[in-house]
Amino acid sequence: MRALIYLRVSTDKQAVKGLSIPAQKERCLQYAKEQNYTIDEESDIYVDAGESARTSNRPQFQILWQRCRTDRAVEAVIFYDISRLARNRIDFALVKDDLAKRGIKICSATEGIDSSSSGQLLEGVLSTVAEFFSVQSGEKIRSGMGQKVKDGWWATRAPYGYKNVQERVTTGKTRAWIEVDWVEAKWVIKIFELFATGNYSTKSLAKHLQEKGFPVRKHSRSSGKLHASTIERILRNKFYIGIVNWGGITSEKCNHELFLDTQLFDKVQAILDARLGGASRNRRLFSILKSVSYCECCGSKMTAEEQTTSNGNTIRYLRSLKAKHGERVLCGQKYVHEDVYLQQFDELLKKIELPDSFVEKLRARVKTLFADEQTVYEKARQDILNRIADIKRRKKNLVLQLIDTDKAKQSDVELYESVKADLDSDEQRLTNELTNAESKIAGVVRTIEIAISLAANCHYAFQKAKEPALQALLAQTLFKRLDMRDGQIVRAVLNEPLDYICYNRLKKYPVFDLASSGGPGGTRTRVSAMFPISTNL
Repeated sequence: MRALIYLRVSTDKQAVKGLSIPAQKERCLQYAKEQNYTIDEESDIYVDAGESARTSNRPQFQILWQRCRTDRAVEAVIFYDISRLARNRIDFALVKDDLAKRGIKICSATEGIDSSSSGQLLEGVLSTVAEFFSVQSGEKIRSGMGQKVKDGWWATRAPYGYKNVQERVTTGKTRAWIEVDWVEAKWVIKIFELFATGNYSTKSLAKHLQEKGFPVRKHSRSSGKLHASTIERILRNKFYIGIVNWGGITSEKCNHELFLDTQLFDKVQAILDARLGGASRNRRLFSILKSVSYCECCGSKMTAEEQTTSNGNTIRYLRSLKAKHGERVLCGQKYVHEDVYLQQFDELLKKIELPDSFVEKLRARVKTLFADEQTVYEKARQDILNRIADIKRRKKNLVLQLIDTDKAKQSDVELYESVKADLDSDEQRLTNELTNAESKIAGVVRTIEIAISLAANCHYAFQKAKEPALQALLAQTLFKRLDMRDGQIVRAVLNEPLDYICYNRLKKYPVFDLASSGGPGGTRTRVSAMFPISTNL
């Protein structure tokens, strides 16, 4: 009777615990001899080293399973125990059922399973126990790895550009960490630098780097080809700027050496977001207007598509996605050439762009109005500083009072600690108020100045920005949304505070949906107070 033997270990620790491949092999061969099975040690033994039994997708197990389907001489599959074959009841049942249909028995060399009712009961219990220990082990591993991430360490295989390093310490345990792999790190830097030019998509960059000899990591499922998904995964990985993400846990307490410039990383994220409308998994075509464009008919986002004509020319269209919140919606919106919308967008920018004389008047008004507000804030700031100084004086007197007491009672010490804690809390609160008072007005002025500069140069900047990704960023900065219908931009909503700054200039154009009032507080309310919509500068 012909039988096959399957052996498996998932870690080196299992070998130490007596589950080594040689130990399993010896026991399985002994069982085969006792049961009068014939085993050819050269061709009938299949070994998976370093493979988990949680999945049936193990290389040697798959080969064994395939042989069972084609070799009619095989009558049994022998393994050390059920946990070697599967740690999942469903997988175990599927394997057993498939082999049983072919007349092949499964035999545990150590657990005494047979076809009797008690043997079947034992088999079910053992497969359940194997799954329980597998799940329990997984929970312990995930918990340990999660804590490792919180402490700023990487828990699994190092990202591209780094390498895993291990060292056995005197206690017998293994110390593990990651280091920069400078061979790979140079390629990571090149990926970011090339993508930041705006001249590559992830797909074209993958092709370019493959041609330049990019060293793809080799593993059991590697095809040796550099894919666009790999490029995007590298570009989106915050690990390169010191932020560790794993299993839903995020830690900014990193312990690894950084080699990538943070500003370069941020620029790449901006380009990716502009191209994909903030959706890192979106594989649709890039469009300058896509991230701010909506279908006026159904409210869906707009997307870009390309079609090739009979003479080989490629035409880019914008169309409605015809879907909201994952649900399909009815929409009669037509496909429209992207250039039609871009021409109208160019005209919108011309209408927004403020003349130099108007800009100077705006800046003069900002300076005048904020000079008055600065006086008010300065008084508030000085009041807070005086109150902080008073608290520090009271804390000093409290300490001196305690020192002057010949024999301070426990109740005196407790009272001192209580009063000191209250004073510390008041001091911290006032310090926070001071910080807010100092930064608030500066932040408002800075926001308004940026908005004025954008409005003064938006059309010129759009024309000078040759990279489509930069033009898309400018569109996102200026506009909250553009509603489109059958080749017309029918509604344009500006971001705050541009809507107030440009109100008088744009109110005569129906396409602009301009806010007429602002909510309480914030930059918009301040701007509306400074530049009332009835004011003509």
